[in-house]
Amino acid sequence: MKIFRYKITLSLVLMLAGSAATFAKMNVGANRLASVPNTGAKTAAACPVTQAQIDLDVNQVRARVLVGGDLWWDPFGQTPYYEVPIGSNKNALYSGALWIGGFDQSNQLLVAAQTYRQQGANDFWGGPISRDNGTGAISISDARCLEFDKFWTIKREDVENFLANGVTTPDIESWPGNGNVANGELPFLAPYFDANNDGTYNHEDGDYPYFKLDGDYPTDPNTNETVCNDYIFGDESIWWVFNDVGNSKTETNSNPIGLEIRAQAFAFNTTNNVNFMTFYKYQVINRSSNELDSTYFGVWCDPDLGNASDDYVGCDVGLGLGYCYNGDPDDDGGGGYGLNPPAVGIDFFQGPLADLNDGVDNNKDGRVDEPGEQITMSRFVYYENVNNVPNGNPAVTDDYYEYLSGSWLDGAPITYGGNGKGIGPGATTTPCEYMFPGTTDPKFSTPWTMVTAGIQPTDMRWLQSAGIFTLQPGAVNYITTGVVWGRATAGGPLASVEVIKRSDDLAQRLFNNCFQVLDGPDAPEVAIREMDQQIILSLENTRNDKVELYSQFDKNIPGVIADQINDSTIVYDTLSIEERSYKFQGYKVYQVSDENVSISDISDPAKAKLLAQIDLEDDVTKLVNYSFDNNLQAFIPSQKTDDINAGITHNFIITQDQFTLKPLANYSPYYFMVISYASNNYRTFDAFSPDPVQTQAEPYLQGRKNVKIYSAIPHKPVVNNGGTVMNAAFGDGFKIKRIEGTGNGGNVLDLTSETVAEILGSADNRAVNPVYEAGLGPIDVSIYDPLKVKGGGFRVRFNGVADDSRYFIENNPAGTLIDSSLFTLSNPYEQLLENNKIAFNIFKITGQEPGDGSDENGFLEATLTYSNPAKPWLTGVADVDGSPTRDWILSGTESTDLAAAGIPLDRNSIYEGVLEGTWAPYKWLRVLLLEHQS
Repeated sequence: MKIFRYKITLSLVLMLAGSAATFAKMNVGANRLASVPNTGAKTAAACPVTQAQIDLDVNQVRARVLVGGDLWWDPFGQTPYYEVPIGSNKNALYSGALWIGGFDQSNQLLVAAQTYRQQGANDFWGGPISRDNGTGAISISDARCLEFDKFWTIKREDVENFLANGVTTPDIESWPGNGNVANGELPFLAPYFDANNDGTYNHEDGDYPYFKLDGDYPTDPNTNETVCNDYIFGDESIWWVFNDVGNSKTETNSNPIGLEIRAQAFAFNTTNNVNFMTFYKYQVINRSSNELDSTYFGVWCDPDLGNASDDYVGCDVGLGLGYCYNGDPDDDGGGGYGLNPPAVGIDFFQGPLADLNDGVDNNKDGRVDEPGEQITMSRFVYYENVNNVPNGNPAVTDDYYEYLSGSWLDGAPITYGGNGKGIGPGATTTPCEYMFPGTTDPKFSTPWTMVTAGIQPTDMRWLQSAGIFTLQPGAVNYITTGVVWGRATAGGPLASVEVIKRSDDLAQRLFNNCFQVLDGPDAPEVAIREMDQQIILSLENTRNDKVELYSQFDKNIPGVIADQINDSTIVYDTLSIEERSYKFQGYKVYQVSDENVSISDISDPAKAKLLAQIDLEDDVTKLVNYSFDNNLQAFIPSQKTDDINAGITHNFIITQDQFTLKPLANYSPYYFMVISYASNNYRTFDAFSPDPVQTQAEPYLQGRKNVKIYSAIPHKPVVNNGGTVMNAAFGDGFKIKRIEGTGNGGNVLDLTSETVAEILGSADNRAVNPVYEAGLGPIDVSIYDPLKVKGGGFRVRFNGVADDSRYFIENNPAGTLIDSSLFTLSNPYEQLLENNKIAFNIFKITGQEPGDGSDENGFLEATLTYSNPAKPWLTGVADVDGSPTRDWILSGTESTDLAAAGIPLDRNSIYEGVLEGTWAPYKWLRVLLLEHQS
């Protein structure tokens, strides 16, 4: 049932101790009522106030997390710790916490909340709750509180490394997967994968903190929705557990509810706006025997965006987003962001389970009372840092619930417009649920913001809550929130609000996708060889499904799209999994300024210079991503790649410093970075489409994993390798013997002197198995690391010469298979035999046969060598176009050439320039024209 009650107001006169600063962060004055105990409070322990705090700093945010239910600050130093961008020394948030409140069956109000811990105020302690199965009494010991006044930090790569190599970390080994059942705790605590299904966490059995590495989350058969609650998320996750029964609750002065809250804070290091986000997931368990009615869960926040004294707040009802923005175009003063200040917001992604058949569309999806319906943001309230007024700081137990339920502290309803109390521009007497929603509250047509209300910017707080619902004994609810941050380059503070709304849409899609980010292909490992004024970079460990065989399904690409619109008739096209997947496309190789450059710096020419772009030879050419510009109200293109399309190579010899454009200097350090990228273009982007989302705005996806800074110092190898003198150099080829086959593979051929002698000495003037000089054979095989190359004999076998054919590398003469080509012969691709440090660059040459009309018409090179260059004793007769006597090479398109006779064999006149026009194949000679005419 729902409990309806009347507000009884008790007026208290509180004397302020001294004068508080106008820009105070915490509650001004001594308004805490910790000295007025709740005489009915029950406590089973005397747990000390929690001390542990830690930073989540895996991306562009440094966010402080505390065991005691609060976030983003240091309560002991009273300083903010939500720094974004990281390293800027600018903070977007000051403090935050969960608030929960409702009525037990005796109509007693129970609340748990946290704000600033002033005068020792505290409602939460570390650790899981014990419950007596006989009496139902709940408790926690002091020792257990202290034991859990800590965090467990887990990185996804730690778990991947553990599974691949068995390498553990202290937090993997000590992961609190199980509660103490003998003491009445629940058997399962922190999420873990139970490798042997014995119900006990033990990393030695292969158990690990439960990242769902395969991304294959289960589906609820009742709702057909993906279930992804009891897992660990992010590139890095911080896990802890806290409760509201460890001692007397001196923040709200409430009796305990019996809440055990398992929490994790997590973030991702990405190349998009997710890099400026943090996320928080709470598993809230009612361990008591009490049913809590008319319950609300809330997220309280004191933003303090840069300078705390000039903030505005607002909300977007449809997005479930509360946000803070600057009150003027310049966030000046101490800690301020300056001109064009950013905005910051908190999204209430996931709220408590709604009561069955409550008749409310709790998640605003257009459906009522569907199975598993969860409540999203249903109230948004702001208050100011003042005391003893209806819109000021909460002081007594009831105050916290008033804000949770969307009322002022005197019990009066919040009304739409003005200051929410019927005063100011746009004020009405109509009760509302959301303050300052702009134009996003569907119940009202008049815009309402702090600006339209004429409210002066100041030190604001807000509370966004979800309710009402019934919290049953033993009920498990999940609360998921996320912080988004964004900054426009122009347009003032409200432009930044539009930026975070677009970022919040990205965050919501990420939540809907169980926080599965698109990783993009991993960067390869880079092997470095330091030479005399040269550096060789080799891309290794690439032939796997994380790099060059990478393919990742993007659930955000719609499965069905509008293919065309004709006469108001829409034709739909269903996309396959492959069409909705990003696939590896290429690499970018950068020289960077120093070892501190990050992947987010590569667009800064002072920090990164592009050395090379390498991509597959296919139908994917120049890649351009589009983003919406709020100032221009248009999509702006950003070119991500050039139209190279020349195939994959893995070796680069560097001789020039890209920052100074001078030759590399021996014994000077140089730094490099390599990234991989993928592409998907399910439909070419159309900004003027009726629905641009139906086309691909981001065909380019940059990989985000395994990106490292590599350093190299060029030097003479003989000095640093024990006096070893190299007998080979980068790119040196091998002697090749042809066992069978024809063609030159597009390479210049040069027979060994032994083979020449064999040909001249044989009866039929041929060599059955000719041998070619090193590097001058029909296949391109070369050394890429001259200091580590290993000798041996190899045989290369082809299964055909069609576009889909491949080659196989075998030991010679044993014939044991060593390797096979990753791609077919139609794809230019340099394949590395990494153990031997040998590169195979074998692919089918198309469009280069003489006479096919291609640009070079199959021509490779021509040389004329004299034993004594000073005495050239023989020269040819040079071709002269148009001459009646010397126009003897008839390639090209002139009226006198073969093309005029219907034989267009050399449109670019390649063979009229060989050896300065003194040599040409017989088929282009004038005699051929005469034969044709006869």
